[in-house]
Amino acid sequence: MLQLGQALAKHERPPERSILISAFTSFVLDKQENERVAVEDSQIGLLLTTFRYLQDTQNEQGGLGLSVGEMVNAMSLLTGTGVRRAVETTNTVALARSLYDEVNRKEDLTAEYRHQGLKTLIEVLAAKKKPTEARALLEEQWTEDPASTDRKQWINIILGFAKVDEQDQMIKTIEIMEGHDISFDSQAHQYVVEFYASNKNVEMTKKWYDYGVVNGLKPTQRTLRRVLGVCIYNNELEWGEPLLRSLVDGELSNAKDSKAYWKLVLQWAAAKGKSVEELDRLLNVMIQKTVEQGMDVRPDIGLINSLIAFATFKNDPYTAERYLALGRRWGLEPDSKTLLLQLDYRISSGDLDGAKAAYDELKGRELETDADLKFINRLIVAMCNQKPLKYNVLMELVDDLTERKARLNPETVSALALVHLQRGELHDLIDLLNTHVYRFEANARLFICHDLIQFCFDRSMLTARIWDAYNIIRQTFREMDLETRTKMIVEFFERGRSDMATHVFGHIRHLDSPDIKPTLETYVLVFEGIAKAADAESLALVHNMLKLDATVEPNTKLYNALMLAYMGCGDPRQALIFWDDIIHSREGPTYNSIQIALRACGDAPFGERQARDIWSRLKRFDIRVTGEIHAAYIGALAGQALFDECTELINNAKREAGLTPDVLMLGTFHNSLPDAKQEAMKHWAAEEYPAVWAEVQKLSKRNKMSSSGNFLNGIVYNVGTDIRA
Repeated sequence: MLQLGQALAKHERPPERSILISAFTSFVLDKQENERVAVEDSQIGLLLTTFRYLQDTQNEQGGLGLSVGEMVNAMSLLTGTGVRRAVETTNTVALARSLYDEVNRKEDLTAEYRHQGLKTLIEVLAAKKKPTEARALLEEQWTEDPASTDRKQWINIILGFAKVDEQDQMIKTIEIMEGHDISFDSQAHQYVVEFYASNKNVEMTKKWYDYGVVNGLKPTQRTLRRVLGVCIYNNELEWGEPLLRSLVDGELSNAKDSKAYWKLVLQWAAAKGKSVEELDRLLNVMIQKTVEQGMDVRPDIGLINSLIAFATFKNDPYTAERYLALGRRWGLEPDSKTLLLQLDYRISSGDLDGAKAAYDELKGRELETDADLKFINRLIVAMCNQKPLKYNVLMELVDDLTERKARLNPETVSALALVHLQRGELHDLIDLLNTHVYRFEANARLFICHDLIQFCFDRSMLTARIWDAYNIIRQTFREMDLETRTKMIVEFFERGRSDMATHVFGHIRHLDSPDIKPTLETYVLVFEGIAKAADAESLALVHNMLKLDATVEPNTKLYNALMLAYMGCGDPRQALIFWDDIIHSREGPTYNSIQIALRACGDAPFGERQARDIWSRLKRFDIRVTGEIHAAYIGALAGQALFDECTELINNAKREAGLTPDVLMLGTFHNSLPDAKQEAMKHWAAEEYPAVWAEVQKLSKRNKMSSSGNFLNGIVYNVGTDIRA
């Protein structure tokens, strides 16, 4: 199915229909047999793409290739627990609709399959934030065959409206239910209250609890306990006090209810700030009370776990350890839940050695399915960030999960990937990414990619390692956006590796994705980088790519960048050819264009002719001459060793251009002169403009450099003449 998606994107030949049908049905069956493994939205997207392709390519003889039963089976996958954990987007709804529409087109469709398909579609719509449409379909189904509907469907729709926060529609749905003689009873009330409690929405939990009471419903014991739990964990003790009293005064006549009641009372007391010793005494009182009622109820480790859980929530590891000691005083040894809680709060408090000890003890215990995975993932992430890194201990944890064939979280994969990068373990990094990254959603992949890219901007790392990291990243995350790739180009230019920057540009240029292509701005950036690096080989390569790129229409800014690049690579004559392109273009030159062209004139053979032509055009068209343009013209003439003309321009600057000779003017004059004439210029400047020349001499300076990279005898002052396209 993945190959189909790639083939359609590249307009290549897709896999055979029989292979796609087999892949579709096998995937559905595999996921239904392994519900604990979440179905990712990207996987649902592949199912949708495959199903639509099968629809589009079916023929009269072979048909779709999927039976009604297989399609209904695929619909039922969309309501499984795995999909509930997946990211909610339109793919699930679109696939459910496509499957249902196809099922409904079958002439030999049985009533059972039709009702099952409709029921599944309604459940998906309600769960995926389309409750209004789900309710309309359910009403239609109830009208046709009331017996085929049930109370749970109506409750799902009420919860669907709760997800989109449409309170009025929740009430309206209850009214519709009651109009169909389907009561909103205590059990339905419990579902709604539990929904808000699970989502930690305190106000709505309280509101809907009150709604049931006001409408004459007697809350179930489970509802009461859930609401009281919300009060305990959200400091709503004053509001919940009457509820606790009603539970205490109620008929708790069996041991099971007593245990649940004890947990709430002890947590309530802990929330009110009671000490461990006070809780110990309270527990003795409650035991005595049950003895007086003729029941033999003893505390169990679950009671201690409830206290540890509350202390963990309050980020109080010290009290959590004291609760653990309290349990031991009562002869209660930690169970797997205790160790999970211990693992949790020790990680949160930074006690990683203690967390590892809890994990080691936990390994020999029976656990609910993968109950420890989220904690082990957290421990691995914490250990990856630990200084100094305990690598062997860390990899022991990773190996344990590998043996269990357990999946790592995106945060864990990211943290481990950075460890491998920092240690130069590239093969381990590739194995890690190939094993885990391809099953993640787009946002999770983006998260990992972002963290790895940030590593590439660490200047303390060797460039060779950054290059290796970049290549692994680009091969793993082909969806890496243009902005990120452009930052990598800049990074390699700044590291003095224009060849690597050019390769990154080439990778962008040859990507299949139409959304990730070099723009005009990308070309400009690359040509500017090449100009500073004086890399003629890279210039030829990128310029050829530009000539073949039909998506980019050159403009003045791009021609400016080309002028800079060819000047930087010692070919001012070619740079001036682009100046001709600019002046004959509809857009025309900018001030930057004029400045760049004048600089090229300073280095080009007989460049003074072109410079004078540019200068005369400026005068003829009455274009305002800025200080930068004036200095650039002086530099052009100085580059041709026209000393006297330059001094005349400087002396007449005030009268002809309204400019006062400054650091830029004198510095450019000095820097552009041949080495042999720089000494004469210094004497002239010191005599004519001593104050300005003194300022120039305060600037940093360096030796001149030839286009081949060799240092010359001449001196260049840093007068800030860098220019962008």
